[in-house]
Amino acid sequence: MRLLDLGSGQITVLPEEKGRTFGSTDWSPDGKWIAVVSAAVKERYYQLDAMEIVLLEVGSWQKRRIAVDESFKSSPFFSADGKTVYYFKGKIRTSGKTPASRYDLYAVDLAGGMETRLTHEEFYAAAKGDETNATVLFSATPNFDKRFKDAQGKESRDALFSLDKVTGRLSHLPIDQRSGIFNFSDPLRDWAGNLYFIAAKVRAGGNYLWFLVRANGDGTQAEVLTELPISMEFDIAGNTGEIYVMDKEGKELIFRRLAVLAAH
Repeated sequence: MRLLDLGSGQITVLPEEKGRTFGSTDWSPDGKWIAVVSAAVKERYYQLDAMEIVLLEVGSWQKRRIAVDESFKSSPFFSADGKTVYYFKGKIRTSGKTPASRYDLYAVDLAGGMETRLTHEEFYAAAKGDETNATVLFSATPNFDKRFKDAQGKESRDALFSLDKVTGRLSHLPIDQRSGIFNFSDPLRDWAGNLYFIAAKVRAGGNYLWFLVRANGDGTQAEVLTELPISMEFDIAGNTGEIYVMDKEGKELIFRRLAVLAAH
């Protein structure tokens, strides 16, 4: 795992334990910690029953393990106040196209270390999102017996969900699809509550293109901000509102700052 200083351009390779690798990162709101998935690697393969959620202290790179059971773990992200880390726990598969399935959302209280299961949906797949004082927002693929149609009449594979922290009620968040977008993932919100997420769109010939989209907090007035290469991600700088996306120039991977700003 590498850390890029956007001011100087310096890249730092972060120290990893022998036989393990880091991935699926998220910064704490105060910038002092990074939440990661730490996975054991044997003969170049991830050991699915040896995955941990770990906090790295920025600078010293000391590690604090906060989730260490034998389940498949993915997509950790901090609460807005930095006191909780959310992540998805899945069940390892012995067959099929994906290494794990039946994901649910868990929360780890960092003060006491207590872990709480927040959903009982057994999602086919799930990806990280964000949290405010009221709700947790994330993307997931419903399990087969809970699939539903989106506004285009397509089976919704990747959809956005909102979990009310007080009532525990889980709701599907509908998105304005008049521009032809579908399959929504990796949602973030700015300080005004606007949504930012990745969406697909069909181009001529039937292939998909991927875009970064912004919408109102209720999913209305969705607008495309930029096209993204497949598997590329984005992030928002909370103190400046700058939006950074991963991109490519030829064979080189780059980071690009958009002209538009998020509310901050």
